[in-house]
Amino acid sequence: MKYLTLFFSLILGLTFTPQGKAQFYTITRDSKQVINDIRNIKHQEEIRGQKETQTETDTLSAEREVEISTERERSLDYKKARERYSVKSNKNLKRKRLRKDTSVNSKDSVKAILSDKHYLPELTVGNLIAEIKKQELKHPEIVLAQAILETGWFTSPVCKNKNNLFGLTNPRTKEYYEFSHWTESVKAYYTKVQYRYKGGNYLYWLRDIGYAEAPNYIQSLTRVIRTLRKL
Repeated sequence: MKYLTLFFSLILGLTFTPQGKAQFYTITRDSKQVINDIRNIKHQEEIRGQKETQTETDTLSAEREVEISTERERSLDYKKARERYSVKSNKNLKRKRLRKDTSVNSKDSVKAILSDKHYLPELTVGNLIAEIKKQELKHPEIVLAQAILETGWFTSPVCKNKNNLFGLTNPRTKEYYEFSHWTESVKAYYTKVQYRYKGGNYLYWLRDIGYAEAPNYIQSLTRVIRTLRKL
């Protein structure tokens, strides 16, 4: 008991001495600093965890947007493919109807089919030059000018009633050819006129073969060509 009392006395004495107080304050201060450091570390870890969670959320959102965009593009491509297939199928069906009606020589049926604006192009300068190039006619600019000059910019009765763009006539009857559609007259231009052309100046060749009776035909044709180049 005496020793125990002496031990506590030494402890108390050491505690309340200046040196003991200094040691106790240092330990307490260090402990608080450690606690604060631990709290700061935990707070930083929480912030880092929130940022990582937000980054993962943003990444998933971006990936989902890419998936949605890809699905939309695929859907649009599929829709366009179906539309192209539908247009192609309709054209094939109309060709079959045209062949069938032509075989029985049903002129009214042929005209009804050919009048379908979705099947054959309207007569315009752009469509005409496209058809001339499609048929691989030589000197397409001059051929275009011929059609415009012959029809008065597509207004002549021969053009409107007979779809004849070049004033083509039957050498036996001297009557104008009649075509089901103006594109047919473009094809006929080669088989009835240009197949004889072997090269050289095309304007002079037209003059030499007597394509038109008007003596100033080549000059008139040249003026139309100059007008077309300004368009």
